[in-house]
Amino acid sequence: MLRQRILEDLKNTAKDLGYPSNDIFLSIPQNSSFGNYTSNMALQLAKLESSKGKQSVPPSAKQNGSAIKVANKILEKFGKPDYLEKVEIAGSGFINFFIKDSELVKNANNSDILQKSTKTSKVLIEYGHVNPLKEVHIGHLRTFILGESLCRIYESLGHTVFRANYQGDIGLHIAKAIWGIKKLGLPSQELCLKKKADFLGRAYAKGNKSYEEDSVCKKEIDKINIGLYQKQPELQEIYQLARSWSLEYFEPIYELLGIKYDRCFFESEVFETGKQIVLQNLGKVFKESDGAIIFPGEKHGLHNRVFITSAGNPTYEGKEIGLAEIEYDAFDYDKSIHVVASEQEGYFQVVIKAIEFIFPYLKQKKYHLSYGVVDLSEGKMSSRTGNVVTVDDLYHVVCEKVREVMEKGSLGIDQEVVRVVALGAIKFSYLKFSPRPNMVFDLAQSVSLDGDSGPYVQYAFARIQSVLRNSKKQPEAMIETTVLDKQERTLLRQLLYFSETVEEALKLGHPNLIASYLIELSRSYNLFYQECRILESQKQDFRLKLSLEVSKVLKKGLNLLGIEAPDRM
Repeated sequence: MLRQRILEDLKNTAKDLGYPSNDIFLSIPQNSSFGNYTSNMALQLAKLESSKGKQSVPPSAKQNGSAIKVANKILEKFGKPDYLEKVEIAGSGFINFFIKDSELVKNANNSDILQKSTKTSKVLIEYGHVNPLKEVHIGHLRTFILGESLCRIYESLGHTVFRANYQGDIGLHIAKAIWGIKKLGLPSQELCLKKKADFLGRAYAKGNKSYEEDSVCKKEIDKINIGLYQKQPELQEIYQLARSWSLEYFEPIYELLGIKYDRCFFESEVFETGKQIVLQNLGKVFKESDGAIIFPGEKHGLHNRVFITSAGNPTYEGKEIGLAEIEYDAFDYDKSIHVVASEQEGYFQVVIKAIEFIFPYLKQKKYHLSYGVVDLSEGKMSSRTGNVVTVDDLYHVVCEKVREVMEKGSLGIDQEVVRVVALGAIKFSYLKFSPRPNMVFDLAQSVSLDGDSGPYVQYAFARIQSVLRNSKKQPEAMIETTVLDKQERTLLRQLLYFSETVEEALKLGHPNLIASYLIELSRSYNLFYQECRILESQKQDFRLKLSLEVSKVLKKGLNLLGIEAPDRM
């Protein structure tokens, strides 16, 4: 990689000059007139010299002058390697690097090939977490789409990935749903999956509302909850039926989203183990408090949380202890990432701390990737009240929007293209945002086929496929060129950054960096397409090959987001 070559040469230069070489970084200038890469190392070294007393702390003008002196020393020693067009100092001491056009062309031959990590690992990514007896709504989509994209990014860089789902099929929320089912009465006729899910959703909302508003109903539901933990026979038939309906309903959603789990874990299989482990560590990791067993998080700068209730039932926290053991036994991972909403940050801080005390071999191996919750533009969305937009609803609305657009064209409606474009629109509408902030979901914006959208990138890919088909030839090798047009150079420059964009997305857990990159690359190609004649031009072979390489990166990038790239749109 050209970036790595610059870094290595800079580190060697720093060593030769007696400077520290550990913290040298390159960044990508937003303005291409500042080169392909820029470094602020001269400014950092000037500050270091000042802090060591080699010079007094000067006013800003003197400090800038000192940085420029350091930059000049670096440039004199660094020279101009044969892969660079020029190296220059800018502003208050930044060093800008301009890569030769010929090197950009060489890089483009393999721009879609990602640099594998030098140290690969086994990574467990746990995402999904929709509790049985609930409908899958657009809030849940964020963990599914974000988690699957992270899996693909890790895999693309050579890591072994295990996909896991953890679902709460026992506990108070299930008791509320069972109570609601009893009150509504099981339907007498056979229902389709959609209607089964709708019925379970209504039952849960009814149970939750009654639990909060009616003390008699609350006692009834609490009794059901105890009975479920005790596996009382009179509850098992309705529980098992409702659970099977729910899990059956989840499967086509996983398939629609392109997700195939290596293992689904359930609270019902870990709660007894979790309770036993907590009791075994009573007096060591946990302590009693008002009849319950808690983890004293306050001793560690966190907060206290209950792991076993005074009634003797393990809480979510207690079950998590059992899950930690069974997940590690199943996958023997190096790193575990829990993709869960930001509402659970405090929960995971305490749970992970407790797990590290109980299982020291898991220390620094478990991470919570926090993402913002999703609400409707009309107001807060909640399964508890039934105020949700389901995945099925969203998917069908977006499909109809895609069909409307296709009807205006001349190719007619292709149902496979409708499916691919609709899913691309939905997934990109989630992944184009940084995970951390909350999302306000606007249905009208989510189905947009223009602008910063999945279909916009998909269309850029399809356009290139059309160009390649019309050329009636398959480019085989990049043709050397001595003079590049502005739009050609822009594309080559952007191809240079694909691999490191993916690496940064993995490092931060932010697939939105890839989404933003794909939008910019698509815009640049569309401008290139408009301003540079491709077929029957003097540069036809070069521009066809350049188009092909751009299409490879678009397809690879979309795949990392879990989105397919259609050949025709």
